[in-house]
Amino acid sequence: MSETQFPLTLRVTVSGANPDEIRENARAQALNFFGTTAELDVISAEAQSDGEHHNRYHATVIFRRIA
Repeated sequence: MSETQFPLTLRVTVSGANPDEIRENARAQALNFFGTTAELDVISAEAQSDGEHHNRYHATVIFRRIA
């Protein structure tokens, strides 16, 4: 059986109080998925206010492993 190789992206949704916290949380999830030594590229990232919690934000970040 041959092994199929193709690029894979990972979409994570995280929350945080500021951009640094959001970046840290998103990167931790991506490294957990791709491996702690993986080099990652962010394809897109979008944040929005959390309507239920003051000064909190939700973000969706899409990662791809750099080959």
